[in-house]
Amino acid sequence: MLWSGGCLENLGAGRLPGEETIDIPDRHRLRTAHYGLGDIGKQVVTLLAHRPEVDIVAALDTDPRNVGRDLGEVVGLGRGLGVLVSYDPELLVGSTEADVVLHATSPYLSIALPQLLPLLASGKSIVSACDELVYPWVSHPDMAARLDAAAKECGASVVALGTGPGFVTDFLPLFLASACAVAEAVSVTRMIDLVKESAAAQAAAGLGMTVDAFCRAADEGDVGFPALLDSVSMMAARLGWQPDKLVETIEPIRASKRRETDATIVETGRVAGVRQLARAYRSGAEILRVNVIALLGAADPHDAILVRGRPPVSLRIEGGIPSHLAAAALMAHSLPAIASARPGLLSVTDLLSIHADRRDRSPIAF
Repeated sequence: MLWSGGCLENLGAGRLPGEETIDIPDRHRLRTAHYGLGDIGKQVVTLLAHRPEVDIVAALDTDPRNVGRDLGEVVGLGRGLGVLVSYDPELLVGSTEADVVLHATSPYLSIALPQLLPLLASGKSIVSACDELVYPWVSHPDMAARLDAAAKECGASVVALGTGPGFVTDFLPLFLASACAVAEAVSVTRMIDLVKESAAAQAAAGLGMTVDAFCRAADEGDVGFPALLDSVSMMAARLGWQPDKLVETIEPIRASKRRETDATIVETGRVAGVRQLARAYRSGAEILRVNVIALLGAADPHDAILVRGRPPVSLRIEGGIPSHLAAAALMAHSLPAIASARPGLLSVTDLLSIHADRRDRSPIAF
């Protein structure tokens, strides 16, 4: 990973877990607090527990099965970390001295916002896994403005990273587009096997619902993957393109036969997956596309990116990038950059050094 935000002195940011351990003076160690111990949150702790330049100082979770236990035990580390998991947010806001909070509670900004604002007010920088925080300036401008103002007022930084929004469906295509003298259109396809995904991802796909129930839930925003249009908006802004229309569609995929896994059963005719498509148009032509197909037992899982331009650039990742481990790795590797980043609400392209056919780095409105 080539992070452009700079590094704290002697942090050794390029090391991966399992590499040679060295002694780091306490004054150079980065203090982290952990808010949310679901699948991603646990992976982040596991990665950082092996980093000698990181000092884990606090952890917060709402699951009563985790509260009061040692963090190392909760994440299955096989050893204690000397940090007890708390349920009280005031622990992180008031009594904990931390440089960065690793936040992984919800993909929805409406839920994350009241958790994030007090942390920023206490001067702590944040790396979040919230999908709707990856690029919220178009879809949630008021909340984005509040977070940006709160961070700048206290000299803190906040950024969200993820496997889909935050990497595969926006940053990685932009990185590939930087190899084009001229980029004309970008298409991203994710084929996801829901067997390998979490219960939360399966619920987001409406797994096991009737088609009628899925359609009602889609109308209410209760199924589907958040922030795909945000990925489209980020790419448009960074490429300097001005779309005149954004469109998102979502439709269920019916099970043609009974499907059964260790965790779930989907009867014939019920929902076995979802197809969600986010697109941007300019003068009637499609210029950006993010197509996510999540299916129970998908035969050919992969991530594919095509940049039409001069020259054209394409990438296909067989099997696809694993959601939770990749998101945790991105969050862990971002620490040196976020610790020295400018104050305010940032995006992944503010931390990673990329150059595409962009003319304006500022957010755009439609």
